[in-house]
Amino acid sequence: MQNVKKSKENKKSESLASYAYNAIRNKIVNGELAPGNTLMDRVLAEELGVSRTPVREALKKLSQEGWVLWVKHKGIVVTEVNKDDEYQLFLLRNMIEPNVVKMIITEKRPQILAGILIPYVDEMEKVQDNYVEFIKIDMQFHTTIIKYLGIPMLLPLWENICDNMTRLVVQSIHYHRPPSDAIREHRALIEAFWHSDLDAALACINDHCNGIVARLHMNT
Repeated sequence: MQNVKKSKENKKSESLASYAYNAIRNKIVNGELAPGNTLMDRVLAEELGVSRTPVREALKKLSQEGWVLWVKHKGIVVTEVNKDDEYQLFLLRNMIEPNVVKMIITEKRPQILAGILIPYVDEMEKVQDNYVEFIKIDMQFHTTIIKYLGIPMLLPLWENICDNMTRLVVQSIHYHRPPSDAIREHRALIEAFWHSDLDAALACINDHCNGIVARLHMNT
């Protein structure tokens, strides 16, 4: 009976720590907790309506993932992002997305995916003047492609990339191309999926990432 009670307590503690982790991470991604901000477990616990223990567990995990740092004489601070972070994100995307596109066209039914993707680009056109919303929908577009491939183990890595991309934009890191260019490239990719045109699809996704990586490399 004692073991059952302890097991339930552990599950409850894990659940609260998970809730605290997700809540704090979302605040960092959305810019509510800005880079350099000092985080106090007592304040966060009060805001989230939990005890300090799950908050400390959450901060420990966030520290391991690089979202916060333990700074001597200062405490826990939100990490800052820079050009190198942005460059690495696009390098990762450049490693992942072309392979995913190739597998979808050669092994799946890309015409179905093309139909699923159209509403995302339509929505991107509506929010061109709000770049934070624009990049969120942009990442939803690319996430839909990743999910369509059907490899669950890839999703955590991809979701981390998405969160960091959103964080970069929210923190006003300079973006390198007008939204109209991204929209045009996304529609071209949809067209390539519709026609199962592997060469055109790879050209779209490679141009999309390679051009940005090249410009970032020149500035790092």
